[in-house]
Amino acid sequence: MGGHRREKLDFYRNRRISVPILVVGLFIQVWLQARAAGYTGGEITIKLNNAQFVPINGTTNYQIKVNVNYTVSDPTLIGQKINAVMKVHSSNGSILKTTSFPAGFTVNKTGMTQLLTNIPISSSQNITTESVFTDLNKTNVLSNQIKTLPPISHPINSSDFTPTVVTKKT
Repeated sequence: MGGHRREKLDFYRNRRISVPILVVGLFIQVWLQARAAGYTGGEITIKLNNAQFVPINGTTNYQIKVNVNYTVSDPTLIGQKINAVMKVHSSNGSILKTTSFPAGFTVNKTGMTQLLTNIPISSSQNITTESVFTDLNKTNVLSNQIKTLPPISHPINSSDFTPTVVTKKT
């Protein structure tokens, strides 16, 4: 009878030890996987080429264009698909709109990428943009962040542009 009770106590003691070990092991595994991806935000350096905030004639919108030059310092990314995200902020800091590439783009050693979006004129007072390069799924930041205050440019006709994202290879 005493042996049966001892086995039962050992089971509970072992279970109390096993659960914390399992939890710690899980955290270590998640941490190692994050480290394996190894993204630090410094794999790509981006610099502002120019930014424009253009009223579109015949519409009630402004087009925001942010042209970014980039240099890739991580050779494993060259030729891979990545993404870029541009957030448009109002004067109080709230996000008015977020835009990115629908299917990403292939990154070269160096290049220029243009991010485009339209916002209603009513939302356009004192806006700023924030642009960053990410992995294709937009979960890991690969670059530094650029913040801009786009200057207002001359009006363009809505028929003068196609609102798509363009990538220039070098």
